[in-house]
Amino acid sequence: MKKPNPITLCALSLTAVTIAFTGCETTSPKGDSTTAAAPTGGSHFPVRYQTTDGHLISIGKSSAADNGWVFKQPHMDKCWIADGFTFTGYDTLYIAPTLSTAKFHDDEASPHELAKQNIPIELKRELEGRGIFAKVVLKESAIPAGAHALKLENTIIEYSKGGGAARYWVGIYGGGQPAFRVQGTMTDAGKPVFTYEARRSGTSGGARVFGAYMKDVDIQIQDIRSFTLDCADFASAISGKFTAKD
Repeated sequence: MKKPNPITLCALSLTAVTIAFTGCETTSPKGDSTTAAAPTGGSHFPVRYQTTDGHLISIGKSSAADNGWVFKQPHMDKCWIADGFTFTGYDTLYIAPTLSTAKFHDDEASPHELAKQNIPIELKRELEGRGIFAKVVLKESAIPAGAHALKLENTIIEYSKGGGAARYWVGIYGGGQPAFRVQGTMTDAGKPVFTYEARRSGTSGGARVFGAYMKDVDIQIQDIRSFTLDCADFASAISGKFTAKD
């Protein structure tokens, strides 16, 4: 029997190794390519977007769930949109009065009521300038006749007004900061299309450093504006108002 040429054996071995590694790199269990990975690392939507004023935001990676998409949103504990929903194609967004199931002390009733009032006001302020909806209204009676409208309802499920004395000693670590957690549901003719849950508690640097010298309600409004800004940024990204970066 003729002995194989050592050089030929070497070439065949290298070819086999090349094929093996190439196969691992280019074929996934689903049979599609993994070398040309999705720009978002497997997320259905891009993760990062550039806002109209030039800074970058992240809406988190997305994955399929519950006939829609869930997002690992860095600023929300929960975030979901229905499949095919992009916030577009609607004439009006109606933001309903805020509900609350939160337990709080008697001396927290007034700031808690302010939080309920300010959440829709700040959401309207953030959203109406984004160009996503032609109208953003706070009264159901203000919805134009025949409008294709969405409804957004928010419920406060956790609330604390905070306290300046505690902020004096441990405010930089979060102690004594006002806190609220809110759940939101946006519906189209009663069908949920966007849901979220978010918590805020002394999010600004000023609240952490100078919180002992700030009013509870002043820190609270900063937190509400932080929350509503993130909601508006998410809607702007999904609706195509921001430029996808990856």
